[in-house]
Amino acid sequence: MADPTPIPPSESFKQYDVIIASDFTLPGGTTASNVEEVKAQLGAGLTTGLVPLYFNPRAKDVMHPAILSLIDGRRVALLRPGDQASCEAMIIRHPRILQVKQEVPFITAGRIHLIVNQTPKRSYGKGGETVYEIGSCDRRVQDYFHQKPLWHPIGPGIRDTLLKNHANALTNIQLSPSDWLNIIDTSQWRRSGRPAPHNKIRIGRHARDRFEKWPANKRELLTVYPDSPEYEIRILGGADIPRHMLGRLPANWIVTPYGAQSPRAFLQELDVFVYYIHPHCVEGFGRVIFEAMASGVPVVVPDDYQSLFGEAAIYAKPDEVREAVHRLMEDDVYYKRQVDTALAYVERKFGYSAHVERLAMTKERA
Repeated sequence: MADPTPIPPSESFKQYDVIIASDFTLPGGTTASNVEEVKAQLGAGLTTGLVPLYFNPRAKDVMHPAILSLIDGRRVALLRPGDQASCEAMIIRHPRILQVKQEVPFITAGRIHLIVNQTPKRSYGKGGETVYEIGSCDRRVQDYFHQKPLWHPIGPGIRDTLLKNHANALTNIQLSPSDWLNIIDTSQWRRSGRPAPHNKIRIGRHARDRFEKWPANKRELLTVYPDSPEYEIRILGGADIPRHMLGRLPANWIVTPYGAQSPRAFLQELDVFVYYIHPHCVEGFGRVIFEAMASGVPVVVPDDYQSLFGEAAIYAKPDEVREAVHRLMEDDVYYKRQVDTALAYVERKFGYSAHVERLAMTKERA
């Protein structure tokens, strides 16, 4: 296991516009969301303090390089236990960092936003693992920072699951009426154009290789990611789960391990992004989906995502996926229209300006 990231001593009491507390060692969407928000804050001239907390405090792995690259000690600075700081807004991303008591800086915040980017249970089928308790997380924030947080789901799927499955636990929780949607800089993702013509349809997907991130059975898996020489299925994130499910991987699948290629580079050569997961899994947001949209890759997904992505995606049942893909590939005007619609939608709803505006709005309401 790697040595903990050293946290340099800070000067005395510091003031920041925003303080973010999170596990900055994580390799996936949590870190990507933190990075994008820090960048948006930098672009708006806002200062940011970072408070490292951990899913597993005993591990304390090194911070993700994308986080470390942002820290300059002035506009973006690390805070450690014993430091004293204040901020207009504090963002706590991921309730799991609150499950185990840890040492924290002394912080006074105008308001505290607890971002719910994962449901309390990993999945909602039989034997679904509980990863955090709502009440204990809420109390931990009060113990640390002496005020109740405002809980923000990161999308309608999380909100619906909380209300449906955890209503009793929400009794004493301040649940915000607004979701804390993820953000992305579309200017950094958009590719210059479609890939050069090729003889196979390149269908891609990007996700961590966990059972809940794949379809539940062989039939659906091979329906949406066909074992056919007509298609080239490109997988970023590993494919041990389907290998065990199928006994082998189809010859037309090209699998790249998680982290071996940047999502942005992976998306450049795809024709279509197709994303289907286990029906018992509640996707917090689907960051990989709007990364594809921001890159200019049309997206085909189940209609579970319609309340979040609206006209930006194409919605299909598993048996309808091939038809949706072929319509895109056979109609250049339709393909371009879908790309342009998705780019405009992502910029409007998930652009950097949306984050700066919500910080200003929450300040006005505080």
